[in-house]
Amino acid sequence: MELRTLPRYSADKLIADAINEEAFPECERNSLDSLYASDTEERLDMLGIYEDENIVGFFTVRIFENIRYLAYFAVSHDKRSSGIGNKALQLLKQRYPGAQIVTEFEAPDENCSNNSLRLRRRDFYLRNGFCETGWYSFYDDTEFAIACTDKDFDKAAFEKFTNHLSSIVPDHIPKLYMK
Repeated sequence: MELRTLPRYSADKLIADAINEEAFPECERNSLDSLYASDTEERLDMLGIYEDENIVGFFTVRIFENIRYLAYFAVSHDKRSSGIGNKALQLLKQRYPGAQIVTEFEAPDENCSNNSLRLRRRDFYLRNGFCETGWYSFYDDTEFAIACTDKDFDKAAFEKFTNHLSSIVPDHIPKLYMK
């Protein structure tokens, strides 16, 4: 398995588009073309996850100072639950040594019909070396828990990143809070 830069105009990007469509609900999904277009300062890594020369998933990572914001991570439906996600996250951490990788996942909520899925996602990230930060965000009518690859979340750096993000994606900016 390996991670490779995913060119915007490639056959593999078309496969990643299909994976994006199947993996994310419409309210949480941005088209890959929109993500590429938002990268005016070359601060976006679009990475294909490859197994046996075939793209099986992708990462979208926004780069800002020492923060690597894992905005999107998807594996093809037919390849899920096979260990690919675990291996891919380990490769991602190796790709950005010394950086703090930050991601968000739907916060567990026993009143939500998909709480078991939310718990599985949380547990997946925790098994793969992410730490809960105690911080949350709310957007797209959903509460998200924030996790990162360090025990000490660099909240100030992440807020600086979200301020930068608001200048390029003004309608999708997390506001941090603790419960």
